[in-house]
Amino acid sequence: MLTSEGGIVLVNRIAYISPGGELFTVDPTGTNLVQLTGNIKDQVDIPGLDLRNGTQFQPLQLNEYHTWPTWSADGMKLAASKVKLNGDSADVSIQILDAFTGRSETIYENGLAGLVAEGAPHYIYWAPIGNQLSFLASTSDGLSLFVKDEQLSNQVNVINRGAPLYYQWSSNAQSMAIHLGLDIIWANAPGPNGTTESFRSAGNFRTPAISPDGQDLAYVDEDDSGSALFISPVSDLNQSTKFINLGYNSAVMWSPDGTQLAIANQSNPGTPLYDQLMLVPLDGSPAINLTSGNNPSEVWAFFWSPKGDKLAWVAVNPEEQELEWMVSPSNGSYNKSLFSFQPSSEVFIMLSFFDQYAYSHSPWSPDGKSLVVAGTKGKVALRSNGRTPTGDRIFVLDVEGNGSPSDLGAGVLGVWSWN
Repeated sequence: MLTSEGGIVLVNRIAYISPGGELFTVDPTGTNLVQLTGNIKDQVDIPGLDLRNGTQFQPLQLNEYHTWPTWSADGMKLAASKVKLNGDSADVSIQILDAFTGRSETIYENGLAGLVAEGAPHYIYWAPIGNQLSFLASTSDGLSLFVKDEQLSNQVNVINRGAPLYYQWSSNAQSMAIHLGLDIIWANAPGPNGTTESFRSAGNFRTPAISPDGQDLAYVDEDDSGSALFISPVSDLNQSTKFINLGYNSAVMWSPDGTQLAIANQSNPGTPLYDQLMLVPLDGSPAINLTSGNNPSEVWAFFWSPKGDKLAWVAVNPEEQELEWMVSPSNGSYNKSLFSFQPSSEVFIMLSFFDQYAYSHSPWSPDGKSLVVAGTKGKVALRSNGRTPTGDRIFVLDVEGNGSPSDLGAGVLGVWSWN
């Protein structure tokens, strides 16, 4: 915990959603449970918890549920989607909750109860610093990107509209890179007084990648030889440099230390998975293949650790027909299998759009030693770790040691705080 002028700031916490749609936070050891929504009497089972520490701050409404919580950069707040069922209709809104007291504020209400993706009322993404909250919502004008800035009278501004739309904040929260259809847009000071610069890209990718220092933008485009990764300085986006040839579809993310790029590559357009995962140093050193050559595997998603010293990814285990969490040091010296599982519906969505959710919903602990995942144990994990209760559970995985996954209880989505 950190002490601040405003009271207690919770750090190194996991926010999770119970099967009934209640929002909780808990320490990674399974202690100090705080229930932010719902009724403590309907508590899900959390092994080893002293329920006297559980706290109820909002009344139970059986026709309401929360989903897709995401942490603010300082760990003081959570934002989440709220759905209230009214017979054949539903009211959909975005709530900001105090991470300690659970006091909430509605900052956006949908004009229609549309989804941004199957099972996702919104996509919510706090800026890396400060209190700007961005989100995607379905509106009568189509998919829309909004930003709420608490320093500007809490107003919510439309930044762009259209689909498909993917984006990333710069590390100083002063700019955004937006991929909207075929356009790549650099938005300075996103809001009513901001400026934009754009160009077109025919590359088959989703989320553009801003370097940690905010100086460069990585994206996929096509040239005479096919698809390739390009890097442009944000000061002059027309001055692009071709970096490496790629296959039919790709996903790219900078390491947090800025020394290399992780690239998932798809050579076969007939599969939604990637058949190559590689680490590409920015200093011109040879690329390191993590899942091709002598170690073939189909990759669904990958996530950098906070310091950039490790890369975790979710692979498909063809023999067991299940998913498997893997991890490697950033030098690619070895691959380690952590956990086989079947994802919850929410984790399925997160993995399907991982290159966007990696910036907003971290599975990594702040110290880079653990991962959180929701789902059910796969056959391999059951054989090695014993039986587990049925239904989706929240598991904490030991990345550096050989400890068995910790079962925190029933839940469909877990997200680690950034600090």
